[in-house]
Amino acid sequence: MFKSPDIDTGHPLRKLFRKALEYGFRLNPTDKTGIADYIEEQILCEFIQFDSLCKIRDAEGKSLEDISDMLTEGDMLLNARSFDREFQVHKHIGDYTLFMLGMFPTVLCGKKGKDLLLGSIIVPGASLSELYIIQGQRSYRIASEFTHKELFLELSRNFQKYQAVIEIVRTYFESIKNSESLKAEKVIGGTG
Repeated sequence: MFKSPDIDTGHPLRKLFRKALEYGFRLNPTDKTGIADYIEEQILCEFIQFDSLCKIRDAEGKSLEDISDMLTEGDMLLNARSFDREFQVHKHIGDYTLFMLGMFPTVLCGKKGKDLLLGSIIVPGASLSELYIIQGQRSYRIASEFTHKELFLELSRNFQKYQAVIEIVRTYFESIKNSESLKAEKVIGGTG
């Protein structure tokens, strides 16, 4: 049911993802099997390519970047042509929101999103981060109604825990980048 990642399991980037995720899950343990693999393969490997972030398109082929537009595209009563399309859109929204909140939280801070209709609740003027959390949880819950019920319910129920894991992955990457920069500065400066 899930697309296999384009990056081979032995690739250095995959090894880096696994090492960072292991660290993240040491700090945020889970007894649920498959979550780390899902985050590695379906989120980190998937969104390494920018096009994957914007893969939901409308009928005219226009890439949708706003969550409310994606929701309209994934609604069987509005634009979705099949239940599979509805599932794919909600899976993408869950993955996208989790990725953006974990890897690029400062991009979302202080920004306002469009007013969102979440079921029968209107959330006017909430921060984009708050909307992403609410909608990410909701989309994973909806995805669980189609397939992989336990996996998507776990992602929905513990969304912020897995957000924290991805934040640790980001911090891990930043620390590696900073340590490599320090090594380079020592070599360039003649002290290394």
